[in-house]
Amino acid sequence: MQRIILISLLLSFTLGLSAQKKYTSENKKAIKFYQKAKEASKQRNTDEALSFLVKALERDSRFMEALLFSADLYSDKGDDQKMIDAYELATSIDPSFFPNALFNLANAYLKSGRYEKASESYQAFLSLNKISARNRKLSAYKLKCCEFAKEALENPKKLNAKSISDSINTKADEYWPSLTADEQTLIFTRLISTGRIGRNHKKIFQEDLWYSENGNGTWSNSKALSKLINTDKNEGAQSVTADGRYMYFTANAREDGRGRCDIYYSKKVGDIWSAPINCGANVNTRAWEAQPSISADGRSLYFVSNRKSGKGKMDIWKSNLIEILEDGKQRWTKAENLKINTLENEMSPFIHASNNYLVFASDGLVGMGAYDLYQIDRATDGNWSEPKNLSYPINTYNDEIGLVINAKGDKGYFSSDRIAEKGRDIFEFEMPLELHPPKVNYLKGYVVDDRTKKPLEASLIVLDLDSRDTVAYSKSDSKLGAYLVCLPQGKDYLFHAEADGYLFYSDHFQMKERTDKQAQKKDIALKAIRVGENVVLKNIFFETDSWEIKSESESELNSLHEFLILNKNICIEISGHTDNTGSDERNKSLSENRAKAVYTTLIGRGISENRLTYKGYASSKPIGDNTSVEGRAMNRRTEFKVIKK
Repeated sequence: MQRIILISLLLSFTLGLSAQKKYTSENKKAIKFYQKAKEASKQRNTDEALSFLVKALERDSRFMEALLFSADLYSDKGDDQKMIDAYELATSIDPSFFPNALFNLANAYLKSGRYEKASESYQAFLSLNKISARNRKLSAYKLKCCEFAKEALENPKKLNAKSISDSINTKADEYWPSLTADEQTLIFTRLISTGRIGRNHKKIFQEDLWYSENGNGTWSNSKALSKLINTDKNEGAQSVTADGRYMYFTANAREDGRGRCDIYYSKKVGDIWSAPINCGANVNTRAWEAQPSISADGRSLYFVSNRKSGKGKMDIWKSNLIEILEDGKQRWTKAENLKINTLENEMSPFIHASNNYLVFASDGLVGMGAYDLYQIDRATDGNWSEPKNLSYPINTYNDEIGLVINAKGDKGYFSSDRIAEKGRDIFEFEMPLELHPPKVNYLKGYVVDDRTKKPLEASLIVLDLDSRDTVAYSKSDSKLGAYLVCLPQGKDYLFHAEADGYLFYSDHFQMKERTDKQAQKKDIALKAIRVGENVVLKNIFFETDSWEIKSESESELNSLHEFLILNKNICIEISGHTDNTGSDERNKSLSENRAKAVYTTLIGRGISENRLTYKGYASSKPIGDNTSVEGRAMNRRTEFKVIKK
């Protein structure tokens, strides 16, 4: 951005000089070489133009126009040090000759991380009279960046970044990592040569998607993701759901595209990725849409767009999933502009698996000088906090774009060209403790038929036990039966699995008191609807030594009610069970009254009493060991059994 501003200012400067035909030098040979440099520049021969300017300055080292023009051309070539040298000499001769030279010099210092010199140059520029209001405002802002950067350098965070793996990083550029919640699959973008030569006689490159799998702590050799996804155009900047079964990515110039770049998605069934589908008009427009980040459960999509209705140049937008149609197409809400956007550029959003911690890049907030990474938290009312700069050394004077954090919150992954001979590579580092997002655990396993062991596609729902809000919704893989859902720590959850033609399964997970980061693993064997099959209702809770149903049981009662509505011919027996503590008479009464309480609730919700019976079995049918606390807890339960189909 700074280079674009610099070039435009100097072009206007040189055009003005051309009209005046007056120079600070009286050396005719110097002037002649300067004019030849202008002609060469018009022909886009930068090297020849610079050689003429060198000769001009050999004749007159204080030739201001030649110094400033050479600074312009060195900037165009990306030779920042020679650009700075030219500006330093010009401003030392006469800082008021072209006031913006001091501004451009300060920008160059800032861009190279020379914050003290940048600060001095901005202050010197602000002391001049004839400067624009725009550049005065920009200088005041950039002075704040210098002060922030100097303080950040004095108080660095610990960051031991290392290359993720030589099986992933190559001499090509690798960037934009995305990771499944179990950290077993990494998908990334690789820039590869097409073997073709462009009009400028340079090699043509394209972006493709690649992946690697982690086995016993070692990343496998990377492979191209899919021929259905990778084309001879560009595909990259991808994001995957926590279970790795849906991927959202950026593609350009596709036949069904709506603009230059659009966001597409693909579903993985077994080991096969589906043909990509455009996310549709509520996400993609005629503008540029890219850099998607999908929430862990696949229900919220964050992305970047430069559409005219935005607040700044590049903004972060969000859309929510409405439904998935029978043909696999998704319907999304009309995208909304996030309040954190500035008048400048916000890029590379990343929503953490907790769904309450967002990282993004911006060049419109106080930082280290270029694109910095910032973090915001979502409050209980849904509003986002003020952006927090991730500071040095996560941020430097270079552009930092594209950070992802694992579900556990203790590792970050980003791309960098810090090892020059290897190009841009993917690095990992331990997240500083004060920057950890909320801890997220996960539950994974397989859903199968309990008798045939055939993999099943089941719907999986995770609910907050207290609020009963849906925390995650997913489906197991139809070919493998595999599933994964995230469980943020600090809450207790209800878990529900169901499939057509099967009895549902329920469970609960207590995460409020857990501090470890171990994953939960549970294989689920669903029972086909058959007479005699039973289900333990693990999420029906009673007050101690009472048959009063607790409010936390509402979701389980809803599931049982819905099951009976969908399967209108089924009749069930509701049974209550206790452990062997207490008298048989008391346990018989308690178990029967608890079963009756569920029976009465279902009748109150419209289920015919002809389809329901209830019975208390006291401690006569234990499923656990009554000599242990855990066993007795298992025995205190409510069940239902199919008695007629």
